[in-house]
Amino acid sequence: MPAPAPIPPGPPAVPAPAPADTAGRARARPSLQSMLIRPLILPLLLMLGVGLAVLVGVNRGAQARALVTDSQTRLILISSLSGDVASMENGERGYVLTGDQDFLAPYAEGRLRFSAHTYALHDLSPPEQQARLAQVQALVTRWFQTAAEPEIHARRTSLTAAASLVDTGAGKAILDEARRALDDMQVEENTNLSAATASSQDTLNRVRLVTVGGLLLGVLLLLVTAWQVARTVTAMLNHLTEGARQIAAGRYDLRLPDSDVRELAELGRQVDVMAAAVQRREHELRVSNEKLGRSNRELEQFAYVASHDLQEPLRTIASFTELLARRYHGQLDERADQYIAFTTSATTRMKNLIQDLLSYSRVRQGGRSPTTLDMQDLVGSVVDDLAAQVAAVGGRVVLEPLPTVQGNAELLRQVFLNLIGNALKFRAEDRAPVVQVSAARQGRGWVFSVQDNGIGIEPQYHERIFGVFQRLHGQDEYDGSGIGLAVARSAVEQHGGAVWVESRPGQGSTFRFSVPDATAGPVGAVPTAASTPDPVPAAARDAATPAKEPA
Repeated sequence: MPAPAPIPPGPPAVPAPAPADTAGRARARPSLQSMLIRPLILPLLLMLGVGLAVLVGVNRGAQARALVTDSQTRLILISSLSGDVASMENGERGYVLTGDQDFLAPYAEGRLRFSAHTYALHDLSPPEQQARLAQVQALVTRWFQTAAEPEIHARRTSLTAAASLVDTGAGKAILDEARRALDDMQVEENTNLSAATASSQDTLNRVRLVTVGGLLLGVLLLLVTAWQVARTVTAMLNHLTEGARQIAAGRYDLRLPDSDVRELAELGRQVDVMAAAVQRREHELRVSNEKLGRSNRELEQFAYVASHDLQEPLRTIASFTELLARRYHGQLDERADQYIAFTTSATTRMKNLIQDLLSYSRVRQGGRSPTTLDMQDLVGSVVDDLAAQVAAVGGRVVLEPLPTVQGNAELLRQVFLNLIGNALKFRAEDRAPVVQVSAARQGRGWVFSVQDNGIGIEPQYHERIFGVFQRLHGQDEYDGSGIGLAVARSAVEQHGGAVWVESRPGQGSTFRFSVPDATAGPVGAVPTAASTPDPVPAAARDAATPAKEPA
């Protein structure tokens, strides 16, 4: 056996980024949170200013509305005072002219209302209006004292005396002066009302302008800020993503660019550390795989050579044993004939074992080129090869329509030879064997089925039967070496598929295996997880497939 080649030295360990000034640089860099929040300060301050301006405007508008309401109330009270003066004057003159006591009722009610309205207006009026109100109140009081009461008192005694007092015109002059003062107050209140209304409308317009303008400007600033932040963060992440993609592609010596953001810089450093660790692990794994590959090749070569070389002495033993059996049969004692028979039988079994081992070794040799195979023709040729065995057991093989696949004819032929041959071998004693071969499209591949009506298999042996030299029956029951299903599994796995069994004792067995759609590379190459579909049904994996590798 040749000595193993020396393992090439691995690449020098890539040191992790030096952390000498990491803390200082981390403090100098802004955090991702501050980088995202700082650009939003100006728009938020603007929105806050707009809110304050709206609050002030609403307050001023409320004040203006209060002024308008007070002015309207004062106008109503001034108008009421004018009505009270007219009621008192009309009641007093009616009584003087007619002497009817009923005219004194409006006069008395007018005096009461005038007093109440005067107090109410005084509480609501500004100082200048209070001065005019005091003047009106004084004039009306003087009218009571100098005109109204004397005229009423005179009318109770004589119409002529009352008429002479009225004719002087003193009372009318006093009330006319009071009316002029009320008119001045009304003009002043109308002016105040107009000013308050204009101020309220102006405040409302300003609030609208500030609100709409501030909101539009704030939204614009937010959009611009969000765009800038998104562009900055996207650029940083794109740099990290591109670096990580190149590292994932195998450039483990590449180091990610340093970032101005604390968290992204830390992420980049961790990715660099991970890349260095992966680089070391990859080298160790490559060395281990090379050693394992050499070991496997040497073992396969050893098995092939050993099996091939063992056949020559085995043929010699078989030939001389056969000569002994023919020449000395019956000339020795019965025990000698029995020994010779045992030797012949053992030699035959040994020959079969060596041939099966050679077949298994040949099947495990990868690198076969896939071709387009018509499985109907391939399985038909297998059935033709087994025609003698089918006829010997009185069986029948039914072929349903089979597809065309990409694969290796030699390997797939071995699969069907072993599966159909086992179906004919492990037949039930009470019925003729019937084997049905079918295929179904599933996912990204085909699943072939070989179903029989034979003796079936216990569930606990569904995994064991696919091992090398694994038998469930003795040589006196069924012949064979127990390597056929191991050959079938190896051939299927070299196509990137899996093989499993569904069976119960006495109910026959259904062996299924999957052949994925064609992938790049020769048959026997190790498939990758990204390129190889999983055509095994989930139910079959859970129910019948072994835990370590599919049966």
